[in-house]
Amino acid sequence: MTLFGLVRHGQTEYNRQGLFQGSSDVPLNETGREQAHVALDTVPPVDWDLAMSSSLSRAEETARIIAEDQDIPVAGTEPRLVEIDWGAAEGNPVAEMEERYPGRAFPGRETTQSVVDRAAEALEDLAEQHPGKNVLIVAHGTLIRLLLSGVTGEHLPSIPNGTLSLIEVEGETWRVRMVAGDEVAFPAVTVPRDRSPRFALEDHHLRPQGLEPARD
Repeated sequence: MTLFGLVRHGQTEYNRQGLFQGSSDVPLNETGREQAHVALDTVPPVDWDLAMSSSLSRAEETARIIAEDQDIPVAGTEPRLVEIDWGAAEGNPVAEMEERYPGRAFPGRETTQSVVDRAAEALEDLAEQHPGKNVLIVAHGTLIRLLLSGVTGEHLPSIPNGTLSLIEVEGETWRVRMVAGDEVAFPAVTVPRDRSPRFALEDHHLRPQGLEPARD
């Protein structure tokens, strides 16, 4: 069994201003760096064997800060774990773009299923490479939320910056143990690797559960 800790990167100026950032490479701000330093302070301790991140700089820097604070070896980046490409919404206000494009149907946006598929494939490959290890990964709010939704079948709220979620992967069996710092008891699910898609999601999952717009 491989335990994955999925941390959403710290805050950026796009997050603070309520802008879609997605695949745009936006750096952390000072609040984001502070969030990285305390990301693991309020969750049960885990003996992490290695740390990785998506290839976007806000995730890389968050991972680097956590790894230095916790003395965790850094094992590089995984491009399949970058955030969703919001297409025409990138860099624009969340509220304005959601009003113009109901259902987040932004021109040029990556599909919900594409995000889940590449995230699941990345974790499957990493589980094979690191069996029995505890792997800390810094990634992105929408990607983490959609993957958790795929595994649990639940429509989840936005994942806050600097929070930890836990997924166990053993062969073709997946179990979510924590969502954004809260321990949960979702049942394990078995998903054959030759099934496509692994976890089927509909586009209503693209917007977080609840009334507040997401700032992913």
